[in-house]
Amino acid sequence: MLRLLLGLVGVELGVMARRAATTALLFVIGGVLLAGTVMGLLLASFIALADRYDAVTAALVLAGICFVGAAIFLLIAYLRTTRRKRTGYGIPAIRSPLVPPSPLAAVDPTLPPAPLASSTTVIGIAVGAALLGLILGRRI
Repeated sequence: MLRLLLGLVGVELGVMARRAATTALLFVIGGVLLAGTVMGLLLASFIALADRYDAVTAALVLAGICFVGAAIFLLIAYLRTTRRKRTGYGIPAIRSPLVPPSPLAAVDPTLPPAPLASSTTVIGIAVGAALLGLILGRRI
């Protein structure tokens, strides 16, 4: 039984790896074509600016535009990678002053509520459920 399950998982992993490799290859081809398009656009802009002004001015203008664009994208990427200080989940704590605390509960009411499950726990549960559904779906 275990050999069958591992065989099914191996086949599915092979299909997923092949699909991921095909997708990555398509992204690479698309990226190369997009880079060629951007280079052609820069070359055409350089020729147009060089006709209007001199070549040095055209090169400096294009370099400045590319530098400002790159700086903006790098700043956005840097700001997305920095960790933000979490103050809570945005849900206010509801505490009723009319209900006395239970004498059996040894919880300090001044402590913050317990945090929710982490994202890795949720992803692990989802992957386990998907794998179980895949196995049971193949078996039926």
